Amino acid sequence: MQFLDVFIRQAHPGGDRHHYETYEEKVEGAREYKRLEGLDWPVLVDDYQGTVHRQYSAEMADPSFLVDVEGKVAFYCMWTHVPTLKRAIDELLAQDGSGTVAGGIDKKPHLLASFADGYRGPRRGGRRGVVEYDLGAGGAGTMSFIGKHIKPLRKIALSPKPRSER
Repeated sequence: MQFLDVFIRQAHPGGDRHHYETYEEKVEGAREYKRLEGLDWPVLVDDYQGTVHRQYSAEMADPSFLVDVEGKVAFYCMWTHVPTLKRAIDELLAQDGSGTVAGGIDKKPHLLASFADGYRGPRRGGRRGVVEYDLGAGGAGTMSFIGKHIKPLRKIALSPKPRSER
């Protein structure tokens, strides 16, 4: 199994992090993202125009694709949600790495997980990035700020078990 991140754009620009003006800035942003998130897998950088992002999923800035052994998309998570992705990975492994899993697509926004563990991204843009996230997503910036400070929510929101199994 191989994990890859495709760095597409600055999702929450602000005073501390702005929209990239050059491809070199974008590459440097990807390096910083990899370092800050502690990723030990490759981070690929989409071209300046965002060709890969537009080709696969311009809907959200944080999608996940699970690709099977034949190179076909087995599962698409519109907004990355680790517990949902783990269940899809487990299902794909049980199918010898081939075929569609977990219904093939998950379009849920998983807002509780975002509120409980989603503050780092908007915060990188600075205060303006958080405020714009708040205004554009009906209070999501404020909720993610509060979630950062309410640690018990993380256990519920990021649990790999569905609510019915807890």
